[in-house]
Amino acid sequence: MDRKWLVVITQDISPEMNMALDSVMWNKVKKNPEIAVLRFYTWKPSGVSLGANQKPKNLVDIEFCQENNIPVVARVTGGSAIFHDREITYSFSATNDGKIFPGPMTSYEKICGALKLGLEKLGINVQWRGVSIGKEPSLTDRDCFSLSTRHDLVVNGRKIIGSAQRKDRSSFLQHGSLLIEIQKHLWTKIFLSKPDFSKIVSMSEILNDVPDFDTLIKALKNGFEEFFESNFEETNFTRNDIEEAQKISHTFLLV
Repeated sequence: MDRKWLVVITQDISPEMNMALDSVMWNKVKKNPEIAVLRFYTWKPSGVSLGANQKPKNLVDIEFCQENNIPVVARVTGGSAIFHDREITYSFSATNDGKIFPGPMTSYEKICGALKLGLEKLGINVQWRGVSIGKEPSLTDRDCFSLSTRHDLVVNGRKIIGSAQRKDRSSFLQHGSLLIEIQKHLWTKIFLSKPDFSKIVSMSEILNDVPDFDTLIKALKNGFEEFFESNFEETNFTRNDIEEAQKISHTFLLV
């Protein structure tokens, strides 16, 4: 089967709609197994996403989030809490197959490999951590970036991209966060357990001048195209996609 590679780029979407659109995207892949869809997006307002089955009361200061218009939403994937603020979120969905994505570890490795190539085009050399340390992230009360998992992309051991995945028999959805800048005063207020900033790094700490959104997305997209040796055709969500996401968006909102 010849796979058609697509990329969708959206900016300033509400937290609950972002999660709904990822879910719609995954369902679209299930119905159309010949496509794979890559998405890059930002959040407005900034929000917190929790891994599947995590409870807000165990991870975030609910009162602070409510007072400061910081929605808390559920992800369909695992992993732990992420504050989506000054960052770029990616998501990727495709069907499982014996050639390109035969299993969860292979898909993690390949998607991280594509992200690695994209970051290298921006002058950031990252490594795939490859080992897990401690409990499964979704079973802890720590934020994602303070934890160490095998799927992390790191710079000198400090996490710059955290990723999570969910799969079924036919397909998978993976998404993650690339940190551009860390507002430590907000992270410290949002998360009940103080983040371990010694384990975290952002693009603004590595580059003298962080490129604008369009430049960042172009480099990341090129990384995927080079890694998968395919052209990613830019497309948009259809009106039906958006209406479907709007119908289910409220189910992702926790706070």
